[in-house]
Amino acid sequence: MKVEEAKCSLGYGKPPWIFKGRQVIFYYSNTLLDALYQFHLVKAEIARAIIPKEFRLVEAFGYTLGGFFLANYNESPVGTFDEVVFFF
Repeated sequence: MKVEEAKCSLGYGKPPWIFKGRQVIFYYSNTLLDALYQFHLVKAEIARAIIPKEFRLVEAFGYTLGGFFLANYNESPVGTFDEVVFFF
């Protein structure tokens, strides 16, 4: 079977895309590792009001895990950018 090359109409180049940058992980102990992650316990009723109804919420004792991820990419197919991801 012949595999065709991926084409991208936006001019970002062919995958795999490589992102390079500075990332720092902070846990509550302020240990420095690879990316900035911060985790929090979120009340399940609050998270359930925000997420789509068809999503299943993983919870324990009325709480779920939420937080954010922060990264700064100084080299990527789309140039320099920062990324923030919030999750529950």
